[in-house]
Amino acid sequence: MIKDITRNKIDLKYILIVLIAVFLSTLFHELAHWCTGELLGNKMTASLNSVNLISGEYKHAWNRNVVTAAGPLFTILQAIVLYLLLNKYPKRELYPFLLFPLAMRFWAGLANLLGPNDEGRLGLSFGIGLLTISFIVCCFLFFLVYKSSKKHHFSLKFNLISFLLCSVFLIALSFINEYFKIKLI
Repeated sequence: MIKDITRNKIDLKYILIVLIAVFLSTLFHELAHWCTGELLGNKMTASLNSVNLISGEYKHAWNRNVVTAAGPLFTILQAIVLYLLLNKYPKRELYPFLLFPLAMRFWAGLANLLGPNDEGRLGLSFGIGLLTISFIVCCFLFFLVYKSSKKHHFSLKFNLISFLLCSVFLIALSFINEYFKIKLI
């Protein structure tokens, strides 16, 4: 019982780990877009939560979908790797790196209603709708989180607070990026 109480404890250390998970996950998601665009020969610029072409047009039309898919694919890969790591090394400190991809893609999916982003643009490009790919991605990520949470006895309360922390830190990161116009590359 003591082990479960400690496992589900939200302390300052855990909150800082969530903050680090949000920052690093978002950074690497955006760098996946940027690297893919650059590798395809497009000049790109990156901020903390967006990547854009410098020239305004991709070298080839198909580059748009590949660059768009790179961020979510990296995020899905991150979740899979963390799911496997958590199975091998059941550490509470790893969990935010699995949970945050779900939070990130969930909010990105809802943001599609304001204007298409990654999965929304891909869905429209493939003719399967604005929310279809977001729904599939979120279901898959939820499955990984659910399986890991069940296996490691993370409580519903722990998950809800962790999801809320991920969401608050993601919103803060977005506002900081917009307010300070932070350019990474």
